[in-house]
Amino acid sequence: MLYQETNDYGVISIDNTFLNQIIKEALKPYEKKAWKAHYKGKTSDFLIKLGNIDALAEQEIKQTEEGIYIKTYLIVKFGSSLGTIAGAVINEIADVLGNDLELEIDDIVVEISGLKMEKGIVKRSVVYSYRQDGSEEQH
Repeated sequence: MLYQETNDYGVISIDNTFLNQIIKEALKPYEKKAWKAHYKGKTSDFLIKLGNIDALAEQEIKQTEEGIYIKTYLIVKFGSSLGTIAGAVINEIADVLGNDLELEIDDIVVEISGLKMEKGIVKRSVVYSYRQDGSEEQH
């Protein structure tokens, strides 16, 4: 369990499965352009075609003193805007966590670990980060 709060009405719990679903929902508008991936930028074309690459996907979700920290890896189709996709995913996750659930956010990091080319996947490492003060960092 990642987060738990108790009040007069009962207990509210948030676990990794719930946050995985938030990440999946944030990627829905880009289902033909971006996929969750392994930190090495790997997934198989077969799994992309099936739409099930979660088996190889990797992410880091933890509770820190500052709030919830999420790092997820994506493969993006060549020709798509890396910044647009990463920014939209970060903003959607931040909106759900910060506005809807009123949770503190330590950081949300999206790393583009690969580009889906016509002949396969090319490894990349482009990192987009959201800071709670509203600034975005690009490395």
